Amino acid sequence: MNARLEGLGITPQVLLDVFDTPVSFHRCLVAVTGGVTSALMLSQAIWTTQSLDPSADGWFSRSQEQWTQETGLSRWEQETARRALRRSGLLEERRVGMPAKLWFRVRPDAVWRALQAHAGASCR
Repeated sequence: MNARLEGLGITPQVLLDVFDTPVSFHRCLVAVTGGVTSALMLSQAIWTTQSLDPSADGWFSRSQEQWTQETGLSRWEQETARRALRRSGLLEERRVGMPAKLWFRVRPDAVWRALQAHAGASCR
């Protein structure tokens, strides 16, 4: 470790604590979702659905706090991204139960069509 960094109190453990699990997303989704926040949220949703039980029919539940933990997006960024994804038909939502929980489902067919349309438009 660099002595200068250690002099500032930056130890290997501090670096590990600060730089925990990175948040990444599929760059190709930026163009089809309209922005980075929507692409990040959709990427996280796609990743989440890969580990679902087939009987869930693609639906998964996430609280606002869970989205923030997983993506770093604020409440307002989440709401804006969710609205864009709903409007574009890439993500479905439903509220279930008392108290209501928010459930999400990626529409892979819509994502695929949007990617194909964007690829076709960018090749012209």
